[in-house]
Amino acid sequence: MDKMESVLSVDESIALVKARISKRPAMQVAVSRVKRFAVTAPSSPTKELDAVVLADTLVGYGANISLENMAIIENLIKFAKLEASFEVPGNNPRAWYLAFLQCMDDVGCFVADAGYTAYQKSSRQLTMDNIVTDIIKAGVDAAKAAIPGAAALSAIVDSTLVALKKEPEAINLFNREVTKDKGVRLAVMPCDQLANGIILTSMSSIDSVGGQQETELVFFDWKTSGRDIFRGSSYITFNPLRYAAVKDELEEYLGQHYKAVLSKRFQRRKSAIQ
Repeated sequence: MDKMESVLSVDESIALVKARISKRPAMQVAVSRVKRFAVTAPSSPTKELDAVVLADTLVGYGANISLENMAIIENLIKFAKLEASFEVPGNNPRAWYLAFLQCMDDVGCFVADAGYTAYQKSSRQLTMDNIVTDIIKAGVDAAKAAIPGAAALSAIVDSTLVALKKEPEAINLFNREVTKDKGVRLAVMPCDQLANGIILTSMSSIDSVGGQQETELVFFDWKTSGRDIFRGSSYITFNPLRYAAVKDELEEYLGQHYKAVLSKRFQRRKSAIQ
């Protein structure tokens, strides 16, 4: 693939990020300046805790990605989620998904494809586990077709899903967040770092409406009968060298608005092989 970076200049990204932040009401905080996110903070990524639930988004990391780049991609995801929720406050999953991707684009990511379509499931009874796996596989395959280095994403997402199901706290948080409001909204993003330093992720967004609210079951065990399921898929690349230009403003904004309680780290590789 010849093109892997945003068409926006660094100056254009800075202007877009500052314009977004200036439109949002400042939160009242006890101190005049919040502590910025740092790679040494307790909530920061580690090589051992190489997967994370960020509210309704599941992120898994490959062995090649650095700790600094893990922190960068998480901050970009958090920022885009906040912005999408500000811009699309109601229950409109497609509009929210497109707003999320637009914010990632504004920050300086290269976002390839923003397809959002109905998912055609078979007539036989399936669980959401089967559906999620199928949708994610299709999204990863699309990334692999464009970027040879994306082949590693398949193993990352497989082991992340397996590990999640062995972590009660993580799956309880994920289950609670993806089944809010009416229906289901979740995203799965396996991430890795290419040889040239570019961060790569494949994003699969899944929305489900209808069906009986099966509150006694874990989301992955839900039956799909009577549900309308929609999928969004894209792959995203980001040059971490661009992050320094928006770091201060973005991280201060996250410190004021993002609720850290909605995240849970867990160990992907060890859990997956036990």
